[in-house]
Amino acid sequence: MKGIYSSIFIIAINIFSFGQESIASASTASAAAEGNLYKATDDGQIYIGLRNGTVSALSPVFAATLFSGNGTPSSPYSLGRMGATNGQVLSWNSTTNTWAPSTDAATNNWFLAGNANAAASSLLGTTNDVRLQLRSNNTEMLELGTRQTLGLTESSKPSPYNSTTASTMYMRGTSGNSALQFQADNATIYKPVFFTDSNGNFRMRGSAASSDFFELGSNGSSENGRFDFLVGDDGDEPYLFYKYNYTSQTYIEMLRLQGTGLNNTVRVGINMAGSVPNSTLQISGSFSLPIVTTTASLTLTELNFTVILGGNHNISLPSASLCNGRMYIIKNPTTNTPSISAYNNISGGSTSTIAANSVIWLQSVNNQWEQIN
Repeated sequence: MKGIYSSIFIIAINIFSFGQESIASASTASAAAEGNLYKATDDGQIYIGLRNGTVSALSPVFAATLFSGNGTPSSPYSLGRMGATNGQVLSWNSTTNTWAPSTDAATNNWFLAGNANAAASSLLGTTNDVRLQLRSNNTEMLELGTRQTLGLTESSKPSPYNSTTASTMYMRGTSGNSALQFQADNATIYKPVFFTDSNGNFRMRGSAASSDFFELGSNGSSENGRFDFLVGDDGDEPYLFYKYNYTSQTYIEMLRLQGTGLNNTVRVGINMAGSVPNSTLQISGSFSLPIVTTTASLTLTELNFTVILGGNHNISLPSASLCNGRMYIIKNPTTNTPSISAYNNISGGSTSTIAANSVIWLQSVNNQWEQIN
């Protein structure tokens, strides 16, 4: 060995059936220069050091099957095609103990640019019971899984919270706030959205007629909760309740709640057939109120309206200050004059009895019960 090698390249090549003649052939094919180093081992490995910094193929067969290029910067060595087609990769075949073209990447992987080769059985997710999570900016946004897998099971709570196997889509939030919004290009102000707030309230706001909106959901804080229904924003948009007749395929309006512009008045109509109620309450049809015949003395409550005395039975009225505007009708068809809580009669005096064979209408106002008939 002469001089100092400017560069040493070592290539370990596993050659099955590489005998003495092959070594000679390799020497011939490489056109070895004086000072190059060759070494063969018993297990079929050949180590080659080239003093000029280039590498030549060991044999024509080896070059044809594995390598392309001539080892120069403009044409470096690379693995040959080996029969592979577009989209394939080399995969180790443990049966034949060889590297062979594989279609795994083309048929099983999902690509960021889309998947035109997706089959009907394709899926994006998991095949075992683990959480599937979507993130943006490395922040959890959406999780899929069973309640148990997502850690949402609460055994002491009613359904659905105590279920372990229920399929669940969990929308994660920041500081308790999360939202699910829908595209609505013609909604000029209020885009349809489901959303929560830091108090745990859940609401739905939707667009209507381009610039109007409706909203429903929970509200409140500190154990002072409620459920809201809202409609807007001009003040006269109605809440409508319909029933659907399948035979005639028609919608029948049952109940209408409607404002009257930018003021504090509202109107309620039943069976209005699309008309706006002309009073605070308008009923197109009959209505009924509770009526009872006494069998003993009776204290009236919010469940009473008309009372017929069935005997010499005393009547107690609730405090007028607690039910301003409430009305009662009391009929006494007997010859008795039972007692009643004090009320102001027609002449303005105070009365605490019910005259025989009489009917009185009472209404609470200014903390007093007044006779109005």
